[in-house]
Order: sequence, then structure tokens, then C-alpha cells
Amino acid sequence: MATAALLYLALRKIEIDSLREITRDIDYRPFLAIPVLLFIDLVINSYRIVSLYRFYGVDTRLFKVVSIKWQGMFFSLIFPLLGDAYKIQSFKTAYGSSYWKNSMVVLLDRLIYTFGLTIVLAPILLFSFFDVNPLIVWMVIALLLVEIAILVILNKPSVFQKISHILKAFHRIFSRLDLHFESRNGYMTEIILNTLVAIIRHGLIAFTYLLVAYAFIRQIDFSIPAFFAVVFFIMLSRVIPVSVGGIGLREYIAVVVFPQIGISSDYAFSIAFVISSIMVLQGLAGGIYYLANSFRKNPFEAQNVENKTE
Repeated sequence: MATAALLYLALRKIEIDSLREITRDIDYRPFLAIPVLLFIDLVINSYRIVSLYRFYGVDTRLFKVVSIKWQGMFFSLIFPLLGDAYKIQSFKTAYGSSYWKNSMVVLLDRLIYTFGLTIVLAPILLFSFFDVNPLIVWMVIALLLVEIAILVILNKPSVFQKISHILKAFHRIFSRLDLHFESRNGYMTEIILNTLVAIIRHGLIAFTYLLVAYAFIRQIDFSIPAFFAVVFFIMLSRVIPVSVGGIGLREYIAVVVFPQIGISSDYAFSIAFVISSIMVLQGLAGGIYYLANSFRKNPFEAQNVENKTE
């Protein structure tokens, strides 16, 4: 419902006839590089998971993480937390570690994803490089402060012991979460390095947007850094699951913000809609891969048996 409503609001800001003219003049050559960029993005994204697992003492293989992440993209199209739940269960099957450890890695990975965006966007919005409602600016800054607080206390065992007691008292299902752990040396170094990896990954996605823009716009007369900032803002909005696969939300923000840096609403909608289509296709491909794996023996079963034996 939200997807349809947001698409309707975005379409009201453009001329439908202009879209026909825009689509007739597409240069398809930039699209040839997009599958390569998506694969690199998936590998970089998976590297964060590998790094976090190894930090928590679980030996992983990059190929397995790439496989699980790709399949998880299909479930994330429906609802981001559903994709996270699939990854937690799949990593549990693959490596046999506790639900707490798998949950910690997956949720920490999502937190670092958001932290990488807000740490870049907060100063950009604060100094008003483009016009955004002041309430949104302070919400992004508040989110950044909350993320910093969470990242600090995630390595505080005493805090989590208190949280564990509260959760178990709330519902017995939380009794499966083992929140008793020891703080680890090098935690902040691990967070900083993975945040840098996340920012590189965000830049790669922004470059994908730029390639799509080049396919539509012959004469680039806008600021590339400002373009990247708008894309980061769109990506941050995706953290709030208000539409399926971000469709509609991506387009609405594009037609509102891109015109401020010199891209018309018609071109902005076209760019965002193509990106939405690419992300949906990538997620559907992950779903096909998931179904293919479901029809054959679980490739992680042997690994799980070995872990239990040890």
C-alpha cells in the first residue's frame, strides 16, 4: 500500500510524456558495467560479515557468506528484518554457533551499514548542502548519536546481562539468546575498519546510480559529490521499511531532492525507477538461487555436522 502511495506521489511531480522522450534516448552502454558492480558490492558486503565472524572466533568462508547474503536479498525485498532472520538461521545452520553470536553479527552488520551512512550525511545535512526539513536533519544527527552509543555498549557484558534478564522476563522465547559474553580486545578497531568498508560499499552503490544517470543524461552539469550525498540520503531512508524493496520511497525522494542539484524531476524519477528495477531483479535472482538450493541437499549440512562433532 505504501509502495503504491509513494509511487503515486512521485508520479504527480513529473510529466508522463517526458518519460517517453527520456526512455527513447537511453544510452545502454553504461548498464553493461552494472552486473560487475553489483557482484563487487555483494563481495564487499559479505566481507564485513566474514570479518565480524572471525572477530567473534568463528571461521567462515567468503563464498558461503556471499551465497547466504545473495539469497537473503530476496527475503529483504519483502521486509528487511525477514532477510536478517533468514541470514541468522542460515548462518546458524552453516556454522553451528549460538543464536546470540549469529544475531550479533547480522545486526551489527546492519548497524554498521547505517552508521557508515549517517557519519557521512550528518555533517552534510547540518551544513545545508541541500534543502531538507530541519526536523529530518536533527533526526539523522540523533540517529548518529544513538548508533555511537549502541556501538559502545555492544562490548559491555554487564549491560547485556541486564538486557538478557529483561528479555527473558518479557517472553520465554528470549531464553535462547545467550547474552553472557566477555568484552573483546580490538573491538573499536574492528568497528572502525568495517565502517570504512561500509562507506566504500556505499560509494560503489552511488557510482551505480551515477552510471544510470549517465545513461539518461548526455550533458552532466551537476555536482558529483552532491549527487553522491543525495544517493546516501536515499539509501538511509531505506533503513525504514515503509515500502517493498524501497520502491516508491526511492522515487519520491529522488524527485524531491535531485532537482536541488540540477537534475529535473523527470530524469530523477527515471534514474530511481531503473535502480529499483535493478534491485528487484537482483533480489529475484537470489530467490531463484534459494529455490535451486532447496531442491538439492543442504550444502551447509556437512559443515554443521563437523562443528557439532568438534
